[in-house]
Amino acid sequence: MQKLLPPIVLECPECGEKYLVSPESNRLSENATIYTDGYFDDDQIWRTPGIIGCVTCELGFTPQTGKVIATPDWDDFYQNWSEIKKAAPPTAGSLALELRARRNMNPETEKSIRKEFWYAVNHTEKGMSLFSKNEKFRNFWFESLNRYEELLGTENPDEKLIKAEINRHLGRFEACFSLLDGFSGSLAETIRQEAIKRNTFIIPVTGLKISAA
Repeated sequence: MQKLLPPIVLECPECGEKYLVSPESNRLSENATIYTDGYFDDDQIWRTPGIIGCVTCELGFTPQTGKVIATPDWDDFYQNWSEIKKAAPPTAGSLALELRARRNMNPETEKSIRKEFWYAVNHTEKGMSLFSKNEKFRNFWFESLNRYEELLGTENPDEKLIKAEINRHLGRFEACFSLLDGFSGSLAETIRQEAIKRNTFIIPVTGLKISAA
């Protein structure tokens, strides 16, 4: 594997709190585990979330709205920036508040927040606990996931594939099959086979290649 690039230092546009984001989020290592919803775990590269939870602000901020403070080399990073915390998404409960508090979001910001809310239940213990114990939260999560599916288009292959996975996750298998028409690759095939089995769980995928016919 090629040598990794140093993290980028971002500043919250509201309070100036600083966070590290990875410039390598699209280049996973051989040890990465990718899931059918697009989430990944990687011991070498961390995922830059679509919205960053700020420890001092009421609401989070997107990486696009953060101010780039530094793009250090490794020597500069270890000398000046290594103690800064990594960017992480808000908790599941905070993401629910984000969605309730924000008004007139542009589509890309709304998609980013709703995707992180989807991930928060699929991949964090706190999110899973809220989902299982709090009916109001659970209903809001389903409403958000349905809205996220509506926001995703069919012209962009990546969005179309995630749209198919959301439909599988919601038990809408025929819609999932229709959206997968023309796709090949390990991710699409995994989603297709799990839909055939009427499985709605998010699972790891073997192999990372994705292609559209």
